[in-house]
This record gives sequence, structure tokens and C-alpha cells, in this order.
Amino acid sequence: MSSALLAEIYGTFLLTFVATITITLANDPATFPAAASLGLGFIGLATGLALLAGIASVSHISGAHFNPVVTVALAYSGSFPRKNVVPYIIAQAIGAVIAGFVQLGMVGIEAGKVKDLGITVPNAALPLPIFSALLAEIVGTMVLVVTIMGSTDPDSKLPWGSSAIGLSLAALIWSVGAVSGASLNPARSLGPAVASLVFDSTSLNSYWIYVVGPLLGALLAAELYRRMRVR
Repeated sequence: MSSALLAEIYGTFLLTFVATITITLANDPATFPAAASLGLGFIGLATGLALLAGIASVSHISGAHFNPVVTVALAYSGSFPRKNVVPYIIAQAIGAVIAGFVQLGMVGIEAGKVKDLGITVPNAALPLPIFSALLAEIVGTMVLVVTIMGSTDPDSKLPWGSSAIGLSLAALIWSVGAVSGASLNPARSLGPAVASLVFDSTSLNSYWIYVVGPLLGALLAAELYRRMRVR
């Protein structure tokens, strides 16, 4: 296995593990009383910081995608070799699934059942939950991917540009987390959903939203940024 693929496995594991276990902790005060006062703000901040840590750790090795739709968007824009898209996506899926089962082993089945290990699902209280979640994932991913492309553009002069990626993810979780769960990443949604199959056979029922929405948002971002870059 190449060093780049190993880096993607590690980075996606880190991002998925932190994003999902914070949900488990925050939503089960009976088991985790120390986390009883933690909410969406904590989850968003922790996830954004995890992404920053992953970028700082392995961006020089793999580019720190940690997200299949980021890989697809970069390949669409011509800044990533298309022959590496499938291996990267497989590596990201592996890292996310490992994170799901590590969390399951850490908290156990009973604690995991509270929020299905942090899976992403539409907010059923909304009038059109599927449409709302799909739109939230499209818009959120578009903003995230434009941030990634802009902050990593060779023409960017901001020395702290990569920090904007983690901060934007945190802000987007705060913005649309209550609508769709703010996955913006098919791998992040896949990991806990697969691990939750141990006790919930329906955990993958809404997964298509977290593939279609982020993919559309990422491709929209790539095309939008391409047009903005035209001089």
C-alpha cells in the first residue's frame, strides 16, 4: 500500500472517529455525564479541529482529502490524477469503517444505540426532511469544497489558508447540522452506518442522501471555482 493511501486511511479515520464519537457522548448523558452539557457547538468545533489535525499531519503525503467527493472534485478540476480517484475513495472508506468499529468497541452496543454511533439522518421534524437534508448537503459541501480549492490554490497568498478548511467545516456543522447532520462527506456517513448494522438493520436507509448531496455539491463547487478562476 502506498504512503498516500495509508495517509488517507489515517486522516479519514481521525475525522470520522472524532465527528461521530462526539455525537455519541453529547447525546447520552446517562452513560457520559461529563459530556452532558456539550451540544452542536462542541461537535462542530471538535470535528473542525480533527480535520485541521489531519491536514497538518499528512497533507504533504496525500493532499489530505479524507472525503471521496473532494477527491472527485479535484479530479474534475484537473488538479488530481483521475487514475488515483478509485484507490483514494477505497482508502477513505476503509478509514471511516475502521473508525466506526473502533467507536463501537469503545462505547459498546448500548451506548452506540443512542444515536447509532453518530450516523447522519435527515431531521424528521421538518416538513420535507429528505429534500431539506439533500439541499443542506449540497449547499454545505459546495461551500466546503470551494474553501478547499481556494485555500490550497497556488495563487493564494494567505499563510493560514489551510486553517480555513477546518474552520469552515465547523461553521457548516453549526449551520446545517440540525437539518441533515452536516456530513458533507460520504465516507464520514458510511463508517458509523456500517458499524451500526451490528444492532440496527436500517442504518444505511438514508445513506444515499449523503452520497448524492455531497457529490452534487462538490461538482458544483468545482465548476463554480473553475469559472471564478478564469481571467
